[in-house]
Amino acid sequence: MAALQVQAQLTVPSEPALTGSLGLTYRRLIETAPSGARLLTERGPMLQLQLQAVRPLADGGALGLRGTFIGGDLDYDGQTQAGVPLTTRTRQGESGADLMWRPHAPAPWGEGWLTLGLLANRRVIESTPIAGGLDEVSTAAMAGLRWRSPQLAPASGWNARVEAEARVSVWHRLDVDFYGVLDRTHFEGARKRMLVARLLASPADSPWEWGLEWSGLWQPASKAVGVSRGGAPLAGTTVRQPELSTRDVTLRVGRSF
Repeated sequence: MAALQVQAQLTVPSEPALTGSLGLTYRRLIETAPSGARLLTERGPMLQLQLQAVRPLADGGALGLRGTFIGGDLDYDGQTQAGVPLTTRTRQGESGADLMWRPHAPAPWGEGWLTLGLLANRRVIESTPIAGGLDEVSTAAMAGLRWRSPQLAPASGWNARVEAEARVSVWHRLDVDFYGVLDRTHFEGARKRMLVARLLASPADSPWEWGLEWSGLWQPASKAVGVSRGGAPLAGTTVRQPELSTRDVTLRVGRSF
């Protein structure tokens, strides 16, 4: 352990100009009623693609850009508003773009970054003979903090690094298409909170890198808003997005260029 600590303190992280990675994610999404009962669960594998570019600054800081896309078809297990069990499929696509700033040079404790970006998620729930489908788009501006550990040498011939991120939305909008059952609705979404933890490892002097990532997102129920049909408001009828959470586990392989 002492040898590992000395290596971590003496090794200054080298930042590749451009990295790209491809990963396989397993996602579980849960919507919850105010009573605490589970309304639905969506789960299944998704593909993830990520590109990141970093430019060092003269004062030791750095600027970075990160783009992420993840998509796949998930199993939907829930119920209708009348309480009838409902099983179908949900196509999810999620994209994010982040501007990252490291104000200072790497220190013995690691690196601190500030992040600001957009996160967009689309869920298309397939129709069934007993229930209509839904097309929901969530768009949020996210601000956050990111920490990267110094480079470690846990095993001979290998380098490793740990990363952690905490993000929160500062703006969130929802657009919902009810496929004609109700008019398309736009309203303010609830605040998103997100935590991410990563373990990255690569053979010494190799451009290839393996990564294992866990992420969790928490979001309370949104405010209820009125709806209309054919342009006419429906008295006493409202909609809201229920309390929502997601858990992702991702295994990916990346390369620096």
